[in-house]
Amino acid sequence: MQRRRVVLTGIGLITPYGLGIEPLWEGLMSGRSAVRSIEGFDTAGCPTTVAGQLPAIDFDSQLDPKQSALWSRASKVAVLGARLAAADGRVERFDGARTGVVLGTGYGCTYEFEETLELWRAEGWRRMKPVTVPRMMPNAPASHVAIFAGARGINFTLSTACSSGALAAGLATEFIRSGRIDACLTGGADAILNHSTLSAWCALRVLTRRNDSTACRPFSVDRDGLVLGEGCAVLLLEERESALRRGARIHAEILGVGASNDATNAVAPDFLGELECMRAALADAGVSPDEIDYVCAHGTGTQANDANETKVLKEVFGARAPEVPVSSIKGHLGHAMGAAGAIEIAATALTLSRGRIPPTLHFTPGDPDCTLDYVPEGPRKAEPRLAVTNSFGFGGQNSTLVICIANGRQP
Repeated sequence: MQRRRVVLTGIGLITPYGLGIEPLWEGLMSGRSAVRSIEGFDTAGCPTTVAGQLPAIDFDSQLDPKQSALWSRASKVAVLGARLAAADGRVERFDGARTGVVLGTGYGCTYEFEETLELWRAEGWRRMKPVTVPRMMPNAPASHVAIFAGARGINFTLSTACSSGALAAGLATEFIRSGRIDACLTGGADAILNHSTLSAWCALRVLTRRNDSTACRPFSVDRDGLVLGEGCAVLLLEERESALRRGARIHAEILGVGASNDATNAVAPDFLGELECMRAALADAGVSPDEIDYVCAHGTGTQANDANETKVLKEVFGARAPEVPVSSIKGHLGHAMGAAGAIEIAATALTLSRGRIPPTLHFTPGDPDCTLDYVPEGPRKAEPRLAVTNSFGFGGQNSTLVICIANGRQP
């Protein structure tokens, strides 16, 4: 039997630039960094005080306040992302039995854990609210998204650190290919910026200490660490024929999925694991490295990650490696953890459909381990048809997707 094809028909974005597709695209094309000083809690004494923080969102105007008052912040951004994806996909009603939800998250409901711990320490268990457990469950966002969509198909929550959103989309693709479902709301959400999370990452000593809007500098000779971020990307994936039957607009096609584990170190990137992941995705797509026109890199801005990913890309593309445009959008947004890979899938699809490659912000050449074409000059006009997007997470959990242009290029 011919393998069922999977297409992206709806994109729901909540990023530090704002709500929706156009704020993200305008930010990427203008080269405007969304990294700024953290608001909402006191960062005094922390060596890092900037992040890709979400703007203030009036959830009550977007969601039913009686329901959302009982939800975690992660659930709110996930459901709002799903609403935006459904609107972009022009879906008024989902086929419940044939629609699934697969969401990735790195941290789940971390805001609520901190709040609950503080309340328990101050006042004891009797002050705990009855909704505390369902509010804090890591699977709560996926559950609320399913309730919103009436999606009765397969539903689960995936946590593979930085690769969560991308791997969720890859698994959703496999479920649609297999015929178990025809559509899936997938991607990732993380709303992580509270004092305890920032403190833990400062202690890990992988955050930048530059503390300005240029703090994240992927592949740059003067990079000194990543910038925490937060956000959400919910992607509506559909079986291609059913999408065409309902007259859906197709952003792009998911052509190949790769996944691997380094099985070497919980935090240090590994050459072989990432290489096998990229090669698996290309093999699944049935394309050669020579056919890839663009790479949306993981590109976190740490010394080890960027050098290792560059080495992998050189091995995959061989002599052609210097000719393949590679960019990271984390200089724009920071690292949105479990949402990052899904946001980058959306950005890659937009790159294909709109014919512009986002730049790698704040890039300064000079690192002998980072010598590829990182698109430093600003957005580049191009006509890419096949792209790769990489997501490599702590725990050694890697995901690569091959994405193909579909239905022509939008104006």
